[in-house]
Amino acid sequence: MLNQKIIDFLLLGSFLFMACFTLVPEPSLGIGIEKGKINIIPLHTIKNSLFHQTFLNFTINNLGNIVLFIPFGLFVSFKLKNLNKVWRVIFIGMIISIVIECIQLFIPNRWTDIDDVLLNTLGTGVGYIIFKIINKFYKKINAHNQEGSF
Repeated sequence: MLNQKIIDFLLLGSFLFMACFTLVPEPSLGIGIEKGKINIIPLHTIKNSLFHQTFLNFTINNLGNIVLFIPFGLFVSFKLKNLNKVWRVIFIGMIISIVIECIQLFIPNRWTDIDDVLLNTLGTGVGYIIFKIINKFYKKINAHNQEGSF
């Protein structure tokens, strides 16, 4: 399918993408400009942003946290094909998200939020689903090509 060096490069790129948006302030998106806080109550920040922020802010925070981890879920699945169960990939994504949230405890103006872990984990799962779709499509094309080669 894809060359292992390309997969390694894309996986590294997904880590850098995650680090860029989780550890470095991005004022244009409103990330890292206000005093940081901690939330350990699941769905609290999601509910608060739904009812007390603009739709744009709600979308940036929630959809952004999902999209942030989709490339990781996709490329880690290509890299570690023996992780053939969705729960294994999701678990790895959850652990990485927890590590990022713990690092954010020590960075000024960063939120440490259980909702980010939930959304990041969901994004990892979406990435895995995309991997399964691509893999199924590839196998179908490969089988079709082999039928025509006789």
